[in-house]
Amino acid sequence: MKKILFFFVAALALTGCGALKPTTCSVQPNFYKYRYVYIMPTGSVTGSTGVYTSYIDDRVYGGKTKTANPADMMAGILMQKGFTILPQLDQNKLAETLVLSYGETGQRDVGFLWLSTSTSIIIQFRDAQTNDLIASAEAEDFGSTEADNVRYAVQKALDAIFSQPRY
Repeated sequence: MKKILFFFVAALALTGCGALKPTTCSVQPNFYKYRYVYIMPTGSVTGSTGVYTSYIDDRVYGGKTKTANPADMMAGILMQKGFTILPQLDQNKLAETLVLSYGETGQRDVGFLWLSTSTSIIIQFRDAQTNDLIASAEAEDFGSTEADNVRYAVQKALDAIFSQPRY
């Protein structure tokens, strides 16, 4: 019994939770002069967990499926922060408009026995007229599905940007 317990503790120690990469961000002092944001379209991320597929009757049992669209999430958070979301770029408002881009930068195994996969994302705010980089953040997180990974990482990235002091 002691050998089994020792093996379990050793396995847990060797494959324990991997640390998430720290969230990094950069914000220019003029970030808050902008009032409008145009968000580049993103595709939805769908993930499921705990699914059992029967090959006998081709049915799926249990589990849950979640879907997240990063653009929709970012729009909601930015509206809470007082920004107006533009459905398309408006030539009359370019001087006060940011263009928001989103991308996934990879996945890696974290957690006990590689049961969790984290997703890294990066978001960039660029000036609509000059294309200058105004703010960017890179974050990584994990949840029960890939959709949760993206949802949590987007929240972390935007929290990092908005936690920067106003100049």
